[in-house]
Amino acid sequence: MSHVLAVSRGLAWRSLILVRRMPSVFLPSLIMPLFILIATAGAFRGISQLPAFEGASYLAFTIPLATVMGAGFAGINAGMTLARDIEGGFVDRLVASPAPRITLVLGPLLAAAARSLFTTTVVLAAGLIGGVGLPGITGTLVIYLLAVGFSAATACWSMGVAFRARTIQAAPLMQVVVFLSVFTSVAYAPREVLTGWLRHVADINPVTYLIEASRAAELGTLGWAELWPGLLATAGLVAGLGAWALAGLAGLGKR
Repeated sequence: MSHVLAVSRGLAWRSLILVRRMPSVFLPSLIMPLFILIATAGAFRGISQLPAFEGASYLAFTIPLATVMGAGFAGINAGMTLARDIEGGFVDRLVASPAPRITLVLGPLLAAAARSLFTTTVVLAAGLIGGVGLPGITGTLVIYLLAVGFSAATACWSMGVAFRARTIQAAPLMQVVVFLSVFTSVAYAPREVLTGWLRHVADINPVTYLIEASRAAELGTLGWAELWPGLLATAGLVAGLGAWALAGLAGLGKR
């Protein structure tokens, strides 16, 4: 176990230092959440007057969406880095070494979690600049926990794609599924005001419950009734997509 953790930490650090060597890999995961936060809070601030918002600031309402999107980009970066390593032959060398194969999943997961912590901090700091205070210790910890969980889930999804496609050209597939999962949830409005097919999709979308829990934490209305569905949805995403990534890892040497 100590060997697995040591190699995983090494791979995670290798992924993180790419931020300095290749800023273009990381900058979109930082800029996009801030763009969403600023654009939506400015363009849609008037709809916060609807009764469903209960007088909440739309900037505060949007912060959980931005933290989740930042975490999603952190997970996508893990898959893109893995795909690039597969194309470049680094993964083949690692597979031929005594390093346990599971580290190919654990290393990027640790890197994605670290990146999500950073992007979440930046988004919360942007909220402070915009006049939205932190929701307290418990609420802030819940926001970080859910962001880390979503980064792990999206990293597993992206790595599963990378193991099967084995090319960086699969990056759009990694991205579009994450975008759809977020934007067909309660990303921009409470579930009560959604109508038609979007309401039906949002009801069965696990990201809905994750965002609702994070949003309740941000708005100071978090209770067990809001928290447990978010935790359960996050755990289910990590477990299901973790199995997807491990299945791809198992087939790594079959081609």
